[in-house]
Amino acid sequence: MQVRFASEKEKNNWNEFVYSNQGGSFLQSWEWSEFLLQVKPKVWRVIIENNNSEWLAVCVIYEQNMQLGQSIIYAPRGPIFKDKTDQEKVFNIFLKNINNLAEQEKSLSFEMDLPTGRNKWTKMLVENNFQKTRKNMQPRHTLILDIRADEQELLAQMHQKTRYNIRLAGKKGVTVVHDNDRFKDFLDLFEKTKKRQDFSYYSSGYFKKLLQCPLVKLYLAEMNGKVIAANIMIFSGDTAIYLFGASDYEYRKFMAPHLLQWEAIKKAQKQGLWFYDFWGVAPEGEKGRLSRWAGFTRFKKGFSPKAKITEYLGTYEKVFSPVKLGLYRFLRKTFKK
Repeated sequence: MQVRFASEKEKNNWNEFVYSNQGGSFLQSWEWSEFLLQVKPKVWRVIIENNNSEWLAVCVIYEQNMQLGQSIIYAPRGPIFKDKTDQEKVFNIFLKNINNLAEQEKSLSFEMDLPTGRNKWTKMLVENNFQKTRKNMQPRHTLILDIRADEQELLAQMHQKTRYNIRLAGKKGVTVVHDNDRFKDFLDLFEKTKKRQDFSYYSSGYFKKLLQCPLVKLYLAEMNGKVIAANIMIFSGDTAIYLFGASDYEYRKFMAPHLLQWEAIKKAQKQGLWFYDFWGVAPEGEKGRLSRWAGFTRFKKGFSPKAKITEYLGTYEKVFSPVKLGLYRFLRKTFKK
């Protein structure tokens, strides 16, 4: 087996591999790596292949700058392995390459979110000196709807209050449009949402570049010409992903976010997609930080109350400079206080 970096001419082969093997995510797509090249210091597209040049795994990895001049390297929902291959053997080859890359880049650690929830991987990670991180880089739990049924079936599986709110929004005159050029409309609304919910997120420059990614769609809910809610969606492979949302609290009684989701689901259906990923829910009984997601979770589960929550292993890290990383985290925690 050998490890190498992908070339530009291999874009189509890369995406075909990602989407035809289990766990393939937009986070490992070629288009997403192109977006990352605009917002991250360094991005690598790694291919592991056998002696016959058959691909066995691929992985998008990027460098994440931290405060105090430090950095880590990170693989979001990767690597993606070829189905029915010796994944453990390929994974060990992958890790040798990661060790070399980390040394080359002087990275404090390597973090990864494997695209699986299978417990066998936990043992394998621990055996390779990985440990669970305190926070997950990607949602560990999510709600994924199968949208291959017809519209009436999808409506029937919703909570009755969700169906009512979708119809109410339509009756009140809420309309939905798709327009990636209306970046400012989204940003204005997102700033209001940030202040209301007291969270920090990406910069305006990040969102402006995000909306130029070919996978991304911006849906806006309007009422009398005013934008009152907006969603940033990803249409990738066979799945639509609800990535970001924003709404005007003053117009909450018009239920625009419900109609936005429903219209995005119907658009995804028409484009032949099979699944709709709400990208993050809190599991039942969750305490601590994720308990803040209780309201979001009720909203999302209203579209399919009986749908099973998908669980991933979450983020694991392999530390290469424990003293420096420990000092960095101590100073960061102290500075935040």
